[in-house]
Amino acid sequence: MRDKKNKHFTWKKYHRWFGLVLSVFMLVFCVSGIILNHRQLFADYDVSRSILPPAYHIQNFNNGVIKGSIKASDDSVLAYGYGGIWLTDSKMKSWKDFNKGLPKNVDGRNIRNMVQTKDGEIWCAATMDVYRFDGKEWKRFSLPDNHERIADIALTKDSMSLIAMTRSAVYEISGKKMKTANDKIDAASENLMATRKIIGQPEGFTPMVTLFKTVWHLHSGAFFGLTGRLIVDAIAIVLIILSITGIILFILPYRIRRQKRLQARERMVKLGKQMVFNAKWHNKLGYATIILTLWISITGMCLRPPLMVPLAMNKTTEKVKDGNVWHDKLRAIRWDAAEGNWLVSTSEGFLRVDEHFQHKPILLNKEKAPKVSPMGVTVFESDGKGGWLIGSFSGMFRWYPEKNLIVDYFTGKQNIEKSMIPISNHLVSGYSKDFFGGKEVVFDYSKGASLGETASTPELLSATPMSLWNVALELHVGRCYSPFLGPLSDLFVFISGLLITLVLLSGYIILHRRKKKKSPKLPQKSL
Repeated sequence: MRDKKNKHFTWKKYHRWFGLVLSVFMLVFCVSGIILNHRQLFADYDVSRSILPPAYHIQNFNNGVIKGSIKASDDSVLAYGYGGIWLTDSKMKSWKDFNKGLPKNVDGRNIRNMVQTKDGEIWCAATMDVYRFDGKEWKRFSLPDNHERIADIALTKDSMSLIAMTRSAVYEISGKKMKTANDKIDAASENLMATRKIIGQPEGFTPMVTLFKTVWHLHSGAFFGLTGRLIVDAIAIVLIILSITGIILFILPYRIRRQKRLQARERMVKLGKQMVFNAKWHNKLGYATIILTLWISITGMCLRPPLMVPLAMNKTTEKVKDGNVWHDKLRAIRWDAAEGNWLVSTSEGFLRVDEHFQHKPILLNKEKAPKVSPMGVTVFESDGKGGWLIGSFSGMFRWYPEKNLIVDYFTGKQNIEKSMIPISNHLVSGYSKDFFGGKEVVFDYSKGASLGETASTPELLSATPMSLWNVALELHVGRCYSPFLGPLSDLFVFISGLLITLVLLSGYIILHRRKKKKSPKLPQKSL
């Protein structure tokens, strides 16, 4: 009997003290999770970088603020990236805002790519929309039947038309332009057409999905559509209530004892009623939703190292949505002049697709292609002779497909060894040859521009805020704790999830034993 009491007390003590510490992080996980589940709902909200840790401040053009550029004239360059587009000179000295017509929120003006047609038209691909510059401001070009993020934009073979790519399909943008009486192109009078096309299924290709993605969809509720996401939101609210009531239940006994010493009976009774009320709902909600809260906790800790690695490596057959084997798998597209076809970067590797997307594509051997981070390519440049510059958070490589040759950009050595780690020491986030007389400038997400010395970032760019959605992501995955935890920050979510799971289980065990103790014992039937 004594052992049982001691064991019970151990569970209670564990639940009380670990629950108190973890309740703070639980609140952060829940609030950030709700924001992540509804990106469009929170798209208009930004956060100043001044209140964020130094790692998130923009210095030396880091944090993806510059991804690429195009030449506007001999001495003027349009640079684009996270937070918009800027007009600068070839020496990166003078900077002007070039965002008129784009969304005001930073998430809406996160520019994926920018191109200029042969006749001088400038287009860009933002997070959710494609835009054309009419000479004064950016005009949104609607893609029919599109409800997903934009992945890329590219010029066609003749550099006169465009291909806009979403995460699942491609749009051919073409058509004749009607001119006004002043012989100027008017946005409202254009006859541009966008035709949606689906890339076919390669020979012998079976669509697969990683266990990581499946668990991710279960964690967010996306596996069950909008209903699933709302259920996950409700569970998050339950966990918020459990955290707040748990903190109250920890504090109130100390306050009650203090009032008892002061002989403030009336105040003590009032605090006692609050204690009973909070304990009632804390216990009822926690006990009734244990399966759902454990579901969120366990799936969440699986999405970060170390469990993330085996989940990402194991795949199962995917159920094809609407006959499209590339649903949510497309990342970037470029015309390959040397081969006379499109080269497409996907989450499954690189594809070669015919000019008009009519025939079965060819999926290139992953082992003979550069390693690309799961977050997708950030540099995708052709040398016009069959060679490619491929950059991502897995590094940067010069790739010659026909020669079966991959050369590490930074070492100049042939890349043979394929590390299992998806993240490199070089977090390549952008590239440009439009500055300093054609000098190659590589933009690292953490270190910034490869200019030989730290360049002073103009106030116009350094003042770029961070979207609330991105801040929520950094909080949710634990990256924001890296300045304090160092390498252990990668394990923060896993350890937190493990401890939260144990706190939830300990609470359930305590209540279950209490209910079992209170339940009347039925008399045994005599033989």
